[in-house]
Amino acid sequence: RRSMDVSIPGRYGFRRRSEQRQAALDAVWRYSSSLVDAEVANATQTPAASFELCWNDIPEGLDPAEGKLDEARASRKRDQVTSLAAHAMEMMPQGARVVEFGAGSGHLGLLLAHLRPDAHVVLVELKEHGASVARQRVANLGANNCSVFNGTLEAFAALEEPFDLAVGLHVCGLLTDAVLSLAIRRGVAACVAPCCYGQVSALKEDHQRGEGTAARRSPLSAALRSALGAGGCEEGYAWCAKAADFTAGKGGSFDPASPNFLTALRCMRTVDADRLWWARERGYEGSLGLLSPLGCSPKCCVIRLRPAEKRGEEAAPGQEADFA
Repeated sequence: RRSMDVSIPGRYGFRRRSEQRQAALDAVWRYSSSLVDAEVANATQTPAASFELCWNDIPEGLDPAEGKLDEARASRKRDQVTSLAAHAMEMMPQGARVVEFGAGSGHLGLLLAHLRPDAHVVLVELKEHGASVARQRVANLGANNCSVFNGTLEAFAALEEPFDLAVGLHVCGLLTDAVLSLAIRRGVAACVAPCCYGQVSALKEDHQRGEGTAARRSPLSAALRSALGAGGCEEGYAWCAKAADFTAGKGGSFDPASPNFLTALRCMRTVDADRLWWARERGYEGSLGLLSPLGCSPKCCVIRLRPAEKRGEEAAPGQEADFA
């Protein structure tokens, strides 16, 4: 069967790029929907529903809005941080050692450190300015159970510091893959809300983030490669990754029931289900989830991974963490 390479403009009778895109998405969904829909049906219910947090009772320095946003945007930002914190806290053992990657100024990690004083949280941030702001916030809050590392994921990994859970809120592109790979290599849990899905297939740009990650035109998992390969549409994966990037309107508001967002949500779930299956093929268990409420962010998907109870010491032959 001839492969429908929808990445080549002007081929297969398409007059417009939008037609190519839709044909690619239709093909990907036709052969993967049963797999993805099963994961959505078994997704972890958002724990934020039972996680009450009154920001008026929280130290002012923890507020992610910090008085710089209008009330609507501030509310959405608080919802994003609160929701992922709820997911993460369900996965934190007593005395947990947590690492937030792509931490920025530390909104998520600082909240976790405050809510769980028994835990220790490390904020890993590449940009010097973000790390500097995070250090100042840690000092201002007197958060003795929180520290900051200014550097790359690989530089932090080289320290061989032990940890129990990797977290990240809106972790861009291939950094999500790198975080999941590091967690699996260390045999620890991960709770990540990805962002910038299109980066995973952006071959014209260097978005490498460590752990052997590299932009790709096909799925990570054998499960999705097999499903799409059977339909001769494996190349459509790149279109699916790009279509997952939905841009909110002015001020960050959007309608979560709009057709464009629902298309992006379906694409996000497809890419994240692929990541989930890739982890399972390496001896992990896990589920998908969502930030709550759904309209708090256009990048609303959550990946939750744990080592399986009887995880082998090494991956099976041919199952190494290869992102090429």
